[in-house]
Amino acid sequence: MGGDAVYQAEKIIRGGGIEDIFISQQAFGRWRGIADLTAIGSNYVDLDYHQCKRWQGRPPREIAARVIYAIEAQGLPLPSYVLSTGRGLVCVWLTELLPPIALPRWSLVQKSLANALTKFGADKRALDAARVFRLVGSVNSRAEWDQRQVGMVWCQGSPEAPTRHVFGTLADEVLPHTQAEIISLRAERTARKAEREGMEKRITQKLTGTTLWSTIHDDLQKLRRYRNPATGALPAGGRDAWLFVAANALSWMVAAEDMEREIRILAMQAAGWSDSESKARLSTIVKRAKQAAEGKTILFNGREVDPRFRMRSDTIVDWLKIEPAEMRDADLRVLIDSDLRRERGTERQTKFRRGKGAQDRAELQTARIALGQKCLYMSAKSGMNRDELAAHFNVSTGHISNAMAEARKAAR
Repeated sequence: MGGDAVYQAEKIIRGGGIEDIFISQQAFGRWRGIADLTAIGSNYVDLDYHQCKRWQGRPPREIAARVIYAIEAQGLPLPSYVLSTGRGLVCVWLTELLPPIALPRWSLVQKSLANALTKFGADKRALDAARVFRLVGSVNSRAEWDQRQVGMVWCQGSPEAPTRHVFGTLADEVLPHTQAEIISLRAERTARKAEREGMEKRITQKLTGTTLWSTIHDDLQKLRRYRNPATGALPAGGRDAWLFVAANALSWMVAAEDMEREIRILAMQAAGWSDSESKARLSTIVKRAKQAAEGKTILFNGREVDPRFRMRSDTIVDWLKIEPAEMRDADLRVLIDSDLRRERGTERQTKFRRGKGAQDRAELQTARIALGQKCLYMSAKSGMNRDELAAHFNVSTGHISNAMAEARKAAR
């Protein structure tokens, strides 16, 4: 709905026919699926408390109060608001708009919040970003008559402007370890390993698992839009490989029970495939995602591994025939060649060194030439030798020699 979402929602309610109206919590392009996710703006937990014998028959406001108490007792951030949906509650933590690349960490927050509210019937199957919930002001036709109206039963801030969390802070308070602690722990493990091996290692943060495949999925979407800015549709002959890789990326990102729906949306969006076509061509990926969810493994090179497909980035680049110009112009992050990876690594290292106060080569050379010019002048005027010049400028004699040599060369 975009920026006029409130107006559109009010228009729907005023128009009558308000039974069973649903709305997404996130922003999408044309299709409501992870493949077309454009922004994430909230975390949420659906509480089916009516299925818990302990809470059956209790009014929504009482359950909401108990939920808030439980959240506070666990030291977790309070939700922005709580809705009564007629047959349960929805707790919503509003945040700033996040890019799709944040999906892996967002999903971890979802799971942690749901685990914290398990005793209230938290629906662990309703944690994906494409989930929809009932619209405030609408009516749940399946609910008891006195609870049919969907509405807010608790709010932090005002109902018109509930409190909005900063996602990074929310995640740090909800997850077992903050992002900074995770990086620190990884660094400590790497340092200990390097010490055991008796060698120094440069500590770097790498994309792994879900984060890697989320970034690959983001690259694939960038590539698709770059190659066809008008519609994003894949050309004939390039569909099968792209969809296989993209569907495989989804298998690492979304819940197994949502895979078939997400792949159908992806295939329709990118290639115009029918449900039967996508099912026939990509069923192996769905099957392996379900096997992984069940904890099954397969034997690969003598080791038990996750059944989902693993692919090297250079293999994907080769499959999709991604040109160096496309890598740069589409601003790809993982699906790049060694030259661009090396170039970006150098840029990051230079930026890091500059941030620590280091000078680049040009600046260092300019400083040496300036020093050399001073030394040549003082040597000619006062007869100072290199040892005396080194003592005067508090540098080594070798540095004085190099500086004077560069100054002479620059003067030619």
